[in-house]
Amino acid sequence: MAAALAPPSKARILLVDDEPKNLVALDAVLGRLGCELVNARSGKDALRELLRQEFAVILLDVQMAGMDGFETAALIRDRELTRYTPIIFLTAAGRSEADVHRGYELGAVDYLMKPYSPEILRHKVQVLVELFQKAAEIKRLNQELKAANGGLEIRVAERTAALEARGLELARSNQELAQFAAVASHDLQEPLRTLSTYLQLLGQNNAGRFDAEDQEVFEVVLSSARRMRQLINDLLAFSQIGLGGRKLETVDCSALVGKVLEQLKQLISERGALISVGPLPTLAAEPMLLSQVFQNLIGNALKFQKGEAPTVAVSAWEEPGRWVFAVTDQGIGIAPEHFDKVFRLFGRLNGRDEYPGNGLGLSLCKKVVERHGGAIWLDPTPGPGSTFYFSIPHQG
Repeated sequence: MAAALAPPSKARILLVDDEPKNLVALDAVLGRLGCELVNARSGKDALRELLRQEFAVILLDVQMAGMDGFETAALIRDRELTRYTPIIFLTAAGRSEADVHRGYELGAVDYLMKPYSPEILRHKVQVLVELFQKAAEIKRLNQELKAANGGLEIRVAERTAALEARGLELARSNQELAQFAAVASHDLQEPLRTLSTYLQLLGQNNAGRFDAEDQEVFEVVLSSARRMRQLINDLLAFSQIGLGGRKLETVDCSALVGKVLEQLKQLISERGALISVGPLPTLAAEPMLLSQVFQNLIGNALKFQKGEAPTVAVSAWEEPGRWVFAVTDQGIGIAPEHFDKVFRLFGRLNGRDEYPGNGLGLSLCKKVVERHGGAIWLDPTPGPGSTFYFSIPHQG
């Protein structure tokens, strides 16, 4: 296959006529377009120029000595690189219906008689030049996109056959995040599981043998391994949101929150928390994902406290086109300038030693709610505590 010609810095127009005066006239008509005008005195000269350069449009005289315009056009159309270059035929000879038909059959975009209107010719050529320039810009952008995606495409090609089979789905979603999930699942979880197991065995086999300093070091290492494993599990859960099509079900939110509170039963008991749940609707949603939202919001309300028994209220009300939910606590609160930060990945406001966690919970809530077409936010409230709101649109 012939190599592609490099696109010109500005559009070129090829003028083909065996009469010098005609070329001069065309130069005068088209000079103001700001294009590079290239003259050819014969069909052979034109073909040589087409081998060297790329043109936006060709103006081709029909009546030329030796190789006429029709023969030249046929050879231009035979070459892959010039097959779709626009040709405008110009002729001073009588224009028969057969000649016009032959011209269009050879791929001409127009067939003009001399003397032609300079304004009309200039406008026709200008339109073709603009189309050429837009096509060149699209080609340039595609090349840049291809170069930018080159490294990613290589990594995709090297993934497992199962990941390749899911390529179309991953391309429509967050491909890099899905790839990270696959790597984390296979390459990180197993060694961490092994590390945790052997650390536990080491602790059991050496119970009572460590001095106080060694025991403290051992507990830090074991705790770090557990924290890393939990972080990987949370990232995997976060990355899976949005990978498949939505599977909405009829969800009784009162029953759903009841199950969440059952899962948090031990933490509620340890904190001596008081949980109140108002009337909640039945709506169309993905139950497992919606459950994660309530679990994270209620769990945070229980966790971010200053020592006193937490008080948490869950409520909901209907607005035009949506349901709005609120989870209110009397905890440490969040300053208004940090409202956006808490929904970012790893957007922690407090040290891990002070409050455990990895900063993924609210990011997960945001992703789930937005997957349902809703929104999640915080509003400034007087006094201590925070209120997280989220909306779920009516479906159908």
